[in-house]
Amino acid sequence: MAESRSQRARKPAGRKPAALTAVAAGAGRPQAIPFDHERHLFYWFTQVIGRRDRHLNQALRPYGVRVPEWRVLGLLHSRRGLSMSEVADAAAIDPTTLSRTVAQLVKEGLVVRLSPVGDKRVTRLALTAAGLRLVERILPIVFRLNEIAFAGLPAGVVELMQWAFGRMRHNLDANLADAPARDTARN
Repeated sequence: MAESRSQRARKPAGRKPAALTAVAAGAGRPQAIPFDHERHLFYWFTQVIGRRDRHLNQALRPYGVRVPEWRVLGLLHSRRGLSMSEVADAAAIDPTTLSRTVAQLVKEGLVVRLSPVGDKRVTRLALTAAGLRLVERILPIVFRLNEIAFAGLPAGVVELMQWAFGRMRHNLDANLADAPARDTARN
């Protein structure tokens, strides 16, 4: 029998990062916390990404490409020879979805898997000539969609946002991603 979402949520899931455990421990007695989703920055992230992805999927349909595939193709155009884990991290695609996406791109002849001599454990990915041609046809569409999204923003805001998002990613990585390793080292 399949378990419900609430049953899954109640199951203890491994060790929580110390930063999250401290927040949960401080909760004590449940209190009503005012929450206005429109004042929550991450709400706006999902709104922008969701709309952009919807428009991008529509624009890429004639090319037979969806957004996850575009993320892989675009990354491999920008940074050649990435490993599967590097692509998963940079494209924010879970490993299972990435494996299926890469398998499809390989089947379509747009990407190849490369195993460096001497280290068969790491698989690197590269665009084929057909993959490169496809990316070059798609890039103007992506750039135009970005221009539409950024229209009307004051000078310097895009660069400030890039810096802020990079800082936020760093904060999350530094404070949460390696927390179990730090916690284990302390014990």
